[in-house]
Amino acid sequence: MQELYNKLKDFDLNYAIKLEETDRQFIALKSLIEKNENKREVLALVIANSIICYQLSGTWENYWEEFSSYFSDKKISYENVVFLLWEFIKQSKNNKRFVDTKVKRLEKVKFALDWFQWREEYFYQNMTELRDLLAKTMKQKITDKTIVFAVKMFGYVARNIFTFVAYPKEIFIPIDSRLTNLFEKYKWDYSDINKFYMDLSEKMDVTLLHLDWIVWINYEELMK
Repeated sequence: MQELYNKLKDFDLNYAIKLEETDRQFIALKSLIEKNENKREVLALVIANSIICYQLSGTWENYWEEFSSYFSDKKISYENVVFLLWEFIKQSKNNKRFVDTKVKRLEKVKFALDWFQWREEYFYQNMTELRDLLAKTMKQKITDKTIVFAVKMFGYVARNIFTFVAYPKEIFIPIDSRLTNLFEKYKWDYSDINKFYMDLSEKMDVTLLHLDWIVWINYEELMK
């Protein structure tokens, strides 16, 4: 891990934030917030969409841009979030797989959104509680990719509504193939991938969800 740290040690939180704001997913969500008048309801919509954001038939960036464009002029309410997303994925070009399973996940996440309603800013200030609520509702681990990804995307859109809040250190990084490859290359005597990235995060003083984009954008160079 020390070798990877040495390559990343000059990158800090401010660098991570600037990088995140160049992410096409961040730009898509910023555009959605600017165009849709139902801003708090968009927060719920983004959480629910994140829960079904897996096994895509297109790139993640293309999917979130498609999502943003589709919902930019839609009238969104807590009562119709699940229905609207169901209508969306039925015709989505980038989320065609396992639609029936994803609809069931949307029906389940609605119970979390019932707790989330009118407490949007509270959950932004307390994102670990949002993670725990989603994990409990979906009957998943707090480290599962869709759970931590939902918190990440919620943070992306919420910072365009409220004062910026950094991701808490307790929330894990969403493990994907790139992070797994880096772990295999640099793990040394580590056997636990989450422990590896937790220690790297602490050493860099950059919380895991912010570290995520630093690693992502520098991946090709880090794998040389």
